[in-house]
Amino acid sequence: MTNYEATPAELDKYGTNLNIWQQIQLLSAWSPLIGYGQRFVNEVDPYKRSIIVGEACEWLASKTKAVTDDQLVRLISDVLKTKEGEALVRFALLQVEGRK
Repeated sequence: MTNYEATPAELDKYGTNLNIWQQIQLLSAWSPLIGYGQRFVNEVDPYKRSIIVGEACEWLASKTKAVTDDQLVRLISDVLKTKEGEALVRFALLQVEGRK
């Protein structure tokens, strides 16, 4: 086993050299993911979980500068919220569960 030491560029890239105030700012900026995670863990219905995942994906896509991912995720999320989307998710889950 080798001892690996991160380069300064890696430290900058991954934010491991942030001061406490920068860490708090980073946590604050990304804290909505914690809320999505809590909702996901507390939800028992797999379909409703898929809606939460869709909302989290929309939020994540909004963090990028690209517009296409925002539009794509929004469209997929909108489809999931229809009765046909629910039927598709439930069908897919039944197929996965049937293969155990």
